[in-house]
Amino acid sequence: MHTRLSTLWPPLALLGLTLFFFHGLAFTDHILARGDTYAYFYPYWHARNSALLAGQLPLWTPDLFMGAPLLANSQLGTFYPLNWPLAPLSPPDGIRISILLHVYLALVGTYLLACAVLPHTSGWRGTLPPLAAAVIFGLGGYLSAHIEQINQLQGLAWLPWLFLLYRRAQRAPGHFIPLLAAIIALQFFTGHTQTVFIGLVGLAVYGLTEVIPLVLVPSSISASEGQRLRPWKIMITRALLMVHPLLILATAAFIGLMLAAPQLIPTMELNSLSNRRGGLNPNEATAFSLNPLLIGRGMLPSYDSFVFAEYIAYAGVIGLGLALVGLFTRGRNQPPRAPWLALGVAGLFLALGEFNPLYWPLAGLPGFNFFRVPARWLALYALGGALLAGMGLQALLAAPPLRRWRLYSAVIAVTGGLAVASLLAIYAPQEVMGPAAPTSITWAGWGVALMVLLAGLALWRRISTPLLVGALVAELFLAAAILPYNLLVTPDTYTLPRFTTYQLHVYQQTQTPPGRILSISGLFFDPGDKATLGARYHHYGLSEQEIRLALVDTKMKEVLAANLPLIYGIPTIDGFDGGLLPTAHYTAFTSLLLPNGNMRTVDGRLREILAKPGCRGACMPPARWLNLTNTRYLITDKVYDLWHEGVAYDTQFTIPLAVEADYTLGRLPGFEANALDVLYSTGHDTAPLLQVIISHSEDPAETALEDSDQGTLIESFTRARFMLDAAVTPQHIRIRTDAPALLHALTLVDTRTGDFVQLAPEDWPRVLSSDIKLYENQAVLPRAFVVHEAHILPDHDMGTENALQMMQAQHFDPEQTVILNTSVTPATLTANTGQAGESQATITYYTAERVEIDVEAAVPGYLLLTDAFYPGWQASVNATPEAIYRADVMFRAVQVPAGRSTVIFDYRPFWRSALLPLGIGLWLVWGIVTAGIWGYKKRWQVSAASVRSD
Repeated sequence: MHTRLSTLWPPLALLGLTLFFFHGLAFTDHILARGDTYAYFYPYWHARNSALLAGQLPLWTPDLFMGAPLLANSQLGTFYPLNWPLAPLSPPDGIRISILLHVYLALVGTYLLACAVLPHTSGWRGTLPPLAAAVIFGLGGYLSAHIEQINQLQGLAWLPWLFLLYRRAQRAPGHFIPLLAAIIALQFFTGHTQTVFIGLVGLAVYGLTEVIPLVLVPSSISASEGQRLRPWKIMITRALLMVHPLLILATAAFIGLMLAAPQLIPTMELNSLSNRRGGLNPNEATAFSLNPLLIGRGMLPSYDSFVFAEYIAYAGVIGLGLALVGLFTRGRNQPPRAPWLALGVAGLFLALGEFNPLYWPLAGLPGFNFFRVPARWLALYALGGALLAGMGLQALLAAPPLRRWRLYSAVIAVTGGLAVASLLAIYAPQEVMGPAAPTSITWAGWGVALMVLLAGLALWRRISTPLLVGALVAELFLAAAILPYNLLVTPDTYTLPRFTTYQLHVYQQTQTPPGRILSISGLFFDPGDKATLGARYHHYGLSEQEIRLALVDTKMKEVLAANLPLIYGIPTIDGFDGGLLPTAHYTAFTSLLLPNGNMRTVDGRLREILAKPGCRGACMPPARWLNLTNTRYLITDKVYDLWHEGVAYDTQFTIPLAVEADYTLGRLPGFEANALDVLYSTGHDTAPLLQVIISHSEDPAETALEDSDQGTLIESFTRARFMLDAAVTPQHIRIRTDAPALLHALTLVDTRTGDFVQLAPEDWPRVLSSDIKLYENQAVLPRAFVVHEAHILPDHDMGTENALQMMQAQHFDPEQTVILNTSVTPATLTANTGQAGESQATITYYTAERVEIDVEAAVPGYLLLTDAFYPGWQASVNATPEAIYRADVMFRAVQVPAGRSTVIFDYRPFWRSALLPLGIGLWLVWGIVTAGIWGYKKRWQVSAASVRSD
């Protein structure tokens, strides 16, 4: 009974600590709603779970990036088994449970690893050192700071299990290599491949560090059974010692990647078209490196502010002190410290990234050049430090060293040095959430923790171990109070759509497929129901910081930011990713939408890029590209609307006024007004002479008006007010100028009542004015249409750049001409047929993976479908297979004959039908082989036991 209790209480204690630290997620219905969790993972989990519940694989979505693969994006975690039971739950609830499960998984794995590394000590105190190691890694700063990246957390949770099985595989390769391979595959299935790479490199460092002392000490290999080995045998033995751990690791990694083939195959296909194909350049690969100025803030806990999550890796002052004790204490039974020290040093060394001159050569190597954020190497520092801390606590159970003052000096010097270094954060304040320098609360926390640590070292042994473990838990718990996973909001922040969504669903009911949107907003506006929402959130007990977070989420829903359109089935030309999506073709094409001089986007986020103050909050892309991309709706906010003397002016659109070219508005609201206000600007000192010509229902004849305002200045604009003799309902407006000018706003005003109506360009009428402005593009091109002129360019990067150059020409009309990037020779592809008659294309059926289009072509031409070109899409014209060409950089085009045709696009990648059978088969073979190996071991043990008994 005593043995069973001593075995069960540590995992139960770890479970209790998980629920204690994550009590908000465990015992309330409040949810995470910050950063990537809200804007990235909730939408992707929604898409994945919806497909799985329908008995399908989530292969494709038309709602992001004008079409994008889903399954190929490993960050969805489609094949990760621990995600499957969560599919029926809402994404916030599923992620909540996954967080609790994987934190506990990390705690148990680290505990078992520490038990395997540390010498066993009988009694309940003997379980405290591995328990402390588990707490430091599983509940310390590094893992806790990555809670919001659920796939990264899932991968990190398996990290201690990798080291545990790798240790055992070095001693019994046949039995543990299959298990190690399975963990590598599971880690790959979580979707954070960088964590897999970090883990494999960490295992290599650990394995080599274990055998290097054996290789360097001649006495360890120079004799065998009393006979001295010859030099050449010693060299071979040394080489085998060095190769042995790497061979085990390579074998396990190979088997693991084979088991991960169902995810690896589509992901490698996506990689071939991503911005990361061929690797990132060194500047990209070193983005988000650990700034030395932030080491002090990241390596010590804070109680009132925190650095950027990627730079957090604290073990607490007590945990850091215990690691120093484990490093400097020497004893006869002390386990090897070098592998864990090497692991921690390697993690910190690589995390410095661009600030480490030796990292730059590594940044160009395969593996290192596939990933950004070198700071993530701190995972190895966190695990190595946790094991050293366990060794330190273990040392307290042994006899005290003779020179204890050395430990005091080391602990005070290191913690004091980091505390002083934390002051350097004032030179990088943008990376700190809150005060850049530690405040008095944080200094007090460090001081109390240091005194408890020194007291524990002074008391030593029986009294010190439970004291220090309890103090360690308390320190980490108090430090975690300000971490993002404790910023929780009510579930309606996710579940309740905003009015923009409802309105778009109404507009899109008759559209097949629904028209795309483009959202441009810096989220600087306040929701109209801010007071009501604030009162509700106060009622539910949310803090001021959590209320601000909930209001930001509300604004993101209002403008359908990031990946939120995926939840509501509203297609956008934008999206948010940072891994293998968006594709390089998307990045190239969207350069046409960006202001001159802007760097190309590699992660989408057009909403933020285009929301520049210099463009009054929205840099409008050229109309022809919005028309081509089927951008039917534009969402902006009202922050930059101008108010003057009680009249509002919508400055969203800038329209050039040319001499002898009237600007006309014909579709006007039925509003009675006696004045028209015009906001304009010029690039010269001479003011243009504007003339407004109005026709109205009371007098169909046109009436010419003159400016009666004489140039009132409103910010950087000039207002001209044109008065009517009497209030009328204008039906038609024309504006003339005698000098070039820029028209910024038109507003009809009834000066008798103060009422007014803002006017928008004829092609962009405003269809909703709430917290945001919603415009409808009246000149938008359909999602599919026929063109009769084509230019053919090679299908490579230079061909893409040439296509962009041709499209930027002023005379290029995407409605009439298509540019095809293809390796097909012109002999088999008719080009430059020219315009010849009217042709029509009607989409009759549209789903994520199948599109059916009826075509009526006057002459042979090209059907252009402005959905993303991607391998695996197949086309047929009148039931005959037809090649799909990459058109206008990123879309799909097929040749169509004259007359009526039915064109069908199907997403049927080569691996679609074989993926699941392949995965099931590989895992079935793995299970049979593993069961056979372990069954053989058990039979051998039984046989050996019977022989001994005889």
